[in-house]
Amino acid sequence: MKMKGIQKQQKQQHHQEHGIGQVKQQEHVVDTGPADFETAIAATGYGRFNYLLLLVAMPCCIGTVFETTTMSYVLPSAECDLRLSLVDKGTLNAVTYGGMITSAFLWGFLSDTYGRKRLLVYGFLLDATFNVLCATSQSVVAIMIFKFMGGFIICGPFAVLMAYLSEFHSLQHRSRVMMTVGIFYSIANVLLPSLAWAIIPQAGWDFTLLDGKLAIHSWQIFLAVCCLPSLLSGACCMFFPESPKFLMAKGRNDQAMAVFRTLYALNTGRSRGDYPIKELVDETASSSDETIQKDRKEVPQKAPTISGLRSFQEQMKSMFGKTHLKNSLMAYSIQFGILFGLNTFRLWVPQLFTIIKEYELDPKTFTTDGSLCDMLAYKVNKSAVLQELERPYVAVAPSSPLDTEELVCQPTTQGDIYLNPLIIGCVGVAAYLVTTVLINAIGNRNLLVYGLFTSGCCGLLLYWSKSSTVVLVLSATYITIASISSTGLVGSVVAMFPTSMRTMVVSLTMMFGRTGSIIGNVLFPHLMALGCWPPFLMIGSIHIVVALISTTLPRTVKKPLQ
Repeated sequence: MKMKGIQKQQKQQHHQEHGIGQVKQQEHVVDTGPADFETAIAATGYGRFNYLLLLVAMPCCIGTVFETTTMSYVLPSAECDLRLSLVDKGTLNAVTYGGMITSAFLWGFLSDTYGRKRLLVYGFLLDATFNVLCATSQSVVAIMIFKFMGGFIICGPFAVLMAYLSEFHSLQHRSRVMMTVGIFYSIANVLLPSLAWAIIPQAGWDFTLLDGKLAIHSWQIFLAVCCLPSLLSGACCMFFPESPKFLMAKGRNDQAMAVFRTLYALNTGRSRGDYPIKELVDETASSSDETIQKDRKEVPQKAPTISGLRSFQEQMKSMFGKTHLKNSLMAYSIQFGILFGLNTFRLWVPQLFTIIKEYELDPKTFTTDGSLCDMLAYKVNKSAVLQELERPYVAVAPSSPLDTEELVCQPTTQGDIYLNPLIIGCVGVAAYLVTTVLINAIGNRNLLVYGLFTSGCCGLLLYWSKSSTVVLVLSATYITIASISSTGLVGSVVAMFPTSMRTMVVSLTMMFGRTGSIIGNVLFPHLMALGCWPPFLMIGSIHIVVALISTTLPRTVKKPLQ
């Protein structure tokens, strides 16, 4: 009966597009009985509300990328002001992910217990606050503290956003929406180096406040500007409704019905009363949610903490039960491997192109046709000599990295170090656009298996790179395909797990991925010191391994939300 109702609703929408009246047809849909979530969300159609939601999702995604990536563009310019070594840079790249890891359980629990909307609003506004504090910091320690807190906060909005978007779209559009989110991330990766290129090289923008006690450099202005997407996201999310899927899972069907009617009216231009679904199924009556129903009936409203703890216990029990344990462990391990390679290499890309530029600018090496390995050795040797002399770490030497009498601290801010990441971001946007169209035909599992194997091979081939052009091509391929694969995995996770634990599992999946990001960013400079082969072996082989693991994932394209 429900399937007939869906077919009639789709036929009704078809007639509406061609100007044919369908009031009578909608009346036929009413008699299908209580509708489940998939039937109800499909009946709302796809239109104005979905476009507005995706429009707001763009600054949300941009704010998430900015929180995790801004330091990689700041470091080449700030290394003189902060006296940074290669290890310091790896630590600053990793500290945001440390904050994300510590809050993964907290945000997942809060979202699945208290709702999506509230956490999106508070999360993005708090993230903007910590970004401003980071921009005014005067020491490495202060920057680390505020970046850690920014990571602690932004972890929640990221996981909540993915669940929130999926719960406002029907099966027909859900996979494509996840890829659209990937497009927004790629746009962020284009916007970020563009902003860095426009702001950081402006040495004339430096100024001081409070009688010289507060020095503001161009890279700090860049950090302050990067808080704007989070601020905009928090403000916009105030005007959107709570997820109807979450409301149904909590037994609040009247509120869910009001949301469905609002969506229907916005998408079709018709009256809220014309919405064909008149009753929703009681999801709290299912066996998986019996405890939630019990808490709702038995626990007084004055004791939300007790109810929340019981809900948390049930989430943990379900997650580590036979039904979901295998899929959750596979998701965690795959995301660990993807982000271990992707975020390590992605955050070091600006530094790698800085190293290439330094090598080309040095009078003793610019005439040499060196490989990427020669350039990395050049940087490691220069850093080692300076550390032994206990001098500030520098970016450019006027003659030789070993000519210790002539070393001066001169930040590298040439356009190339921003142009190449900008090109990589543009490649990502184009690739996501293609993937969005083909995702239903390809499938998330095939995307993971073949995509990760390809990116792994590109990571290994970087070892033999002989020019900056080859490095750029391989870097763009590696980062783009790995990023698409990561987004595809999150889309699979959303479909594999029920509403009562969906955000929790997404949060934990990203927590394991961020653990990989921390380990990779800390290891990378140490592996560079060992030689050229170890860092590229690390980022290449890990993706090939998780590509093999991905072959065991279930297929999730057009799978209904549980």
